[in-house]
Amino acid sequence: MADLSSTSLVYPPKVRPGDKVAVLSPSSGLPEMYPAVYEQGLQRLREIFHLEPVEYPTTRKMHSSPQDRARDIHTAFADPEIKAVISSIGGDDQLKVLKYLDPELLKTHPKAFFGYSDNTNLLNFLWNLGIVSYHGGSIMDRFGRSGAMHPYTLESLKRALFEQGEVEMYPSPTYTDEDKDWNDPANLSSQPELFWGG
Repeated sequence: MADLSSTSLVYPPKVRPGDKVAVLSPSSGLPEMYPAVYEQGLQRLREIFHLEPVEYPTTRKMHSSPQDRARDIHTAFADPEIKAVISSIGGDDQLKVLKYLDPELLKTHPKAFFGYSDNTNLLNFLWNLGIVSYHGGSIMDRFGRSGAMHPYTLESLKRALFEQGEVEMYPSPTYTDEDKDWNDPANLSSQPELFWGG
């Protein structure tokens, strides 16, 4: 664990309806392979959260170089019109991107970052710079979830994006670990089977 005793934590400003948010693929460019799921996530970002997604050159591109993905991260963080950064999905090689990131640029332009899975690498990188970000909320698996967004996810994301202050966390009453096949368009509107927790 990094020693943050000499680094004060920065809570980036919250977004407001109408703001532009970057949608990046700093790990995997799966929007290229599953555009319908990705588009469903973008639609919900617009219609439910009233935020304007801004894409970058590698967002819909598989096998982008680590340098190109790092460039997209830099561009999004440095743009004053971009108020938060949301990952499209996780992946498996984000570690290769980190060595191309400019810590000073990110510290100078702190933004809330939302991601999970392989994006934990970038979340930890930002944390070590003192920038508070959020585990979860990727476009394809949370916003673009089949059927509808899970109510717990919806509530949590609204709080993380828009609300200041501390929030008491509680376990979700329902969950699932069964994925729908993203190759089948019928699954876009098919609610996954949920199980009751605890």
